[in-house]
Amino acid sequence: MHVTDVKAMREMDRRAVSEYGIPGILLMENAAMAVMKHLDLSLHYFVLVCGPGNNGGDGFALAWKLQKLNKEVDVFYVSDGKEPEGEAKVYYDIIRKTDVPVEVVSDAESLWSFVEALRDADLVVDALLGTGISREISPLFREVIEYMNDFSEKILSVDVPSGLSADSGLAMPLAVKASKTVTFEAMKKGLLSYGAIPCTGILVMEKIGIPDRLKEELAGSVYLTDEEDVMKILPKREVTGHKNHYGRVLVVAGSRGFTGAAMLSAEAALATGSGLVTLCSYNETMGILVPRLTEIMSLYENNLEEGVRKADIVAFGPGLGASRDTLKLLLRVIKTLQEEEKTGSTLVIDADGLNVLEGKCEILKPLCFHVILTPHPGEMARLTGKSKKEIEENRIETAKGFAKEHGVIVVLKGYHTVITDGERVYINSTGTSAMAQGGMGDALTGIIASLSGQGTPPFEAAVLGTYIHGCIGDQLAKERYSVKASEIIEKIPYYMKKLQFRKKSTSQ
Repeated sequence: MHVTDVKAMREMDRRAVSEYGIPGILLMENAAMAVMKHLDLSLHYFVLVCGPGNNGGDGFALAWKLQKLNKEVDVFYVSDGKEPEGEAKVYYDIIRKTDVPVEVVSDAESLWSFVEALRDADLVVDALLGTGISREISPLFREVIEYMNDFSEKILSVDVPSGLSADSGLAMPLAVKASKTVTFEAMKKGLLSYGAIPCTGILVMEKIGIPDRLKEELAGSVYLTDEEDVMKILPKREVTGHKNHYGRVLVVAGSRGFTGAAMLSAEAALATGSGLVTLCSYNETMGILVPRLTEIMSLYENNLEEGVRKADIVAFGPGLGASRDTLKLLLRVIKTLQEEEKTGSTLVIDADGLNVLEGKCEILKPLCFHVILTPHPGEMARLTGKSKKEIEENRIETAKGFAKEHGVIVVLKGYHTVITDGERVYINSTGTSAMAQGGMGDALTGIIASLSGQGTPPFEAAVLGTYIHGCIGDQLAKERYSVKASEIIEKIPYYMKKLQFRKKSTSQ
């Protein structure tokens, strides 16, 4: 699914009309129909809050359709003295002529009946500002939004919650807090930002008739992952396959007090389908780990180079500790991969492997093999020297810039994890706060390493692994308050089998 900005979206709209001959009024009608799909039509009283632009026009068109279904509808047209423009005026005139009640809100005095209607409404539709906002909203619109937010649990926003920048995800300075947002044709970049979380509610995308060719041309190289994307890159299990076909993964992880991180990472790699998984750690730590290993092979630190030579993929960092010893281990891994010229290999670095790179990122380039880094925002802040706040406010730009500068793949974890190689960007659509527990990142490292070892290209392995990890969490969270990393690992083979079955079904 495409992710785009306001400028590109406007150009798509313009060219759909000017080059493809699609009437703007038809796009508005389609938008209203798209929103209708998300309304509970068993409700009776609908309040539509509309502004003067195309977003308001979508609201006017929706009001007309609801009236034809014999619903009780009130339209509140919020204006600083401005009349509706363009196609919005067409639908405004239609509803005025078909006796849909329209009340103009233009000052504080006219707000009283509006507030009463908000209180009585079964559902409030926000069609006030949409993507058109480019500066701070006026006092009148701010007051309208403040009143609306007293009833946020029954608000549905059309395209973008009013007052929210569709590019940055920042409120200008106040935004509607909706329980659901129906956006059109492509996901707006700002809707996926941290700042937008309190405003969007459930976020869905609907098509309204923009030609796919225009989206491919104009939307850019940022995508929101969906099941269709991941099914295309799911690795195959051949009938004649054996363990050597599915990758040798070496997991370098764990230290005294953090042996669980090592186990979770190695077990995740095995559950994802790796043919052979070997766990390597400090000699004293292996004494603790070895009795717990049954299907996972063991390797002591002094034999690290031998393990790297045999491995297709190395996962490095979980639970190792942010020490000089960890940095020495990482340098040994990199040196061996370089000396062996393992151009097809991938090194996945997580946790303490990232922490020891602080101020030393020059060692990441130039390397003959692929590198995937999986930082959370705090680790990304240490790698870049930026504040955590800067990272959170510019997730795509930060991850993309770092990946491009250092020639690596970055998986910037968090709400809507960003995966980028410096050119392509995928934003993960799965995952839940129920997964906010220690060990989740360790499991993700093992999943990505395993997929890469099975022949999935490194970037695609990061996209697929992140999606699988989050999707299993989403499913488990439907039945429980919190989800453990070990529970994710247990479900990996079952979820991948489901994906495999769906892929087979859709290709027939």
